[in-house]
Amino acid sequence: MASASFAPGLARYRRISLAEIDAAVSARLGATRGLGNSQPACFNRQVAMYLAKTVGRWTTTVIGRFYNGRDHSTVCYGTQLIEALRESDPEVDALIRSLRNQLKNGNSIVANGESDASRSSFGLSGADLDKLAELIVTRICTLIQNGTLGQLSEAGEARK
Repeated sequence: MASASFAPGLARYRRISLAEIDAAVSARLGATRGLGNSQPACFNRQVAMYLAKTVGRWTTTVIGRFYNGRDHSTVCYGTQLIEALRESDPEVDALIRSLRNQLKNGNSIVANGESDASRSSFGLSGADLDKLAELIVTRICTLIQNGTLGQLSEAGEARK
């Protein structure tokens, strides 16, 4: 194993754990684990999977195992869906950027669910960001129920 004196870049890098990512998403959006595939928990889990892949650099197999043994293709689908939503919905993009900043800066979540990053990233209070997150989840659930979410996913794939 290389010591910090021989590999100074390695000493600064600390992979964000899946549990930390899951806790940050759960604190902001709500539970990521639930019975079956309830829509809010499903969207929240997809956000956490996306962040685990892009920020935490975890493999889809490891992420799937963390979320109750889901297949790696389920993780791939979730990350692609969130990427398509980010491209088509600025509110989702703002939410993801805020969570990403919170995780990268290592800001802990305090008792009321508000983090240092959430207060400073967009000049919004934690309560305002919570309201925004709730609106996004409600909007996603409506899109899923109307069957238009699949069209957004296909539109995102067509752009690639």
